[in-house]
Amino acid sequence: MSVQPHPFLLSVARVLLEKADRSRGEANTRLKLTAANAAPMFQATDAEALRLYELLLGELTQTGWVRLYLKKPRDFQTFAEREPSLELLDFPSLARWAGYQSRHEAWDRRLVAHLRTGEVMDRFGEQGAALAEYLARSPMLALEHLGIEGATSALERLYQACRDGGQLPLRELSARVFQGRSKVLVSRGELLRVLGAQPSQFQEAPIQLLASVPPAPTEVLFIENLLTFETMAAQRQPAWSDAILLYAAGFRGGARRLLEPGASVVYLREDAPSGGAHTVRSFLQRPAQTPVVFYGDLDFSGLDILRNLRQVFSHAQAWRPGYEALLALLHDGGSHRPEWAEKERQSDPGATGCTWADQVLLPALRESGRFVDQEAVRVS
Repeated sequence: MSVQPHPFLLSVARVLLEKADRSRGEANTRLKLTAANAAPMFQATDAEALRLYELLLGELTQTGWVRLYLKKPRDFQTFAEREPSLELLDFPSLARWAGYQSRHEAWDRRLVAHLRTGEVMDRFGEQGAALAEYLARSPMLALEHLGIEGATSALERLYQACRDGGQLPLRELSARVFQGRSKVLVSRGELLRVLGAQPSQFQEAPIQLLASVPPAPTEVLFIENLLTFETMAAQRQPAWSDAILLYAAGFRGGARRLLEPGASVVYLREDAPSGGAHTVRSFLQRPAQTPVVFYGDLDFSGLDILRNLRQVFSHAQAWRPGYEALLALLHDGGSHRPEWAEKERQSDPGATGCTWADQVLLPALRESGRFVDQEAVRVS
């Protein structure tokens, strides 16, 4: 679906695209509409004129390029007073419609063209062509301020580090190569492979597992939030009396690394029995035999952790006592809309693989459009 290029929409779209362009945030950039960037809407003097801008923004959102957010309505508020904001979902499509060209595109093309020259290509050996192709698909804005030659030199240092075969934490490698910046290589695993890095040559920071271990454990209960973990560890009840409680710092999105060598470190609460760390490791190293349950927030992000956890423990289930308490609160009105807790960017995981979560919890979230944090209840 397209939309007519109304001057108001074109102006707002270009401001949103410029904001995204500054950080290369081609998706999920948010722009609050104000008297400065959406003046005609705020200068509207009657309800009919204001309604026009509401309809125009509605048409733009129907394209799927942007999403419109509004604060909860109050009596006698106008559309503008509900603080409308736009979230960018599809940079290329909106840019084509608005006639906007990214300020970074020319630099990206120049860098790739420079890397494809014979002299420079030779500096990267057999990986040269693959590097140029990769950067054509996945530009690196973090290199732009270095200039073409500076960026090329940084990439050459990275290439040499990959070839040398030495092992380093990923963020330490990034800091050494890119002027002390430790996050440049986050989510750049393909770049490292292109440059010849070996599997597991550069490790991400380990997942920290904080454990509460009972005398005779029978299952593992992963808990999303630290406060809930501490409360349940300090006040054990029959429902989890024999469970190893695990809180995993850095766990979100990292569940698949859980059993990789060196990818996790166990820390024990002071009440853990002797040999507690060995007990935890013994359970985790038997993924097919270890009963595993997960308890997190009743929201899309929490259930996505369960989905990821099942990549390691295929039989992992949502922990019924905790989620049933959260579900009751959801039905009783003790819940919140995603935007009230800055959770509006959470994505529906579709399916977790846990039958009860997929047939009960996810449908409840979709139908209600509301979430509940696990700290809202104390399970007994």
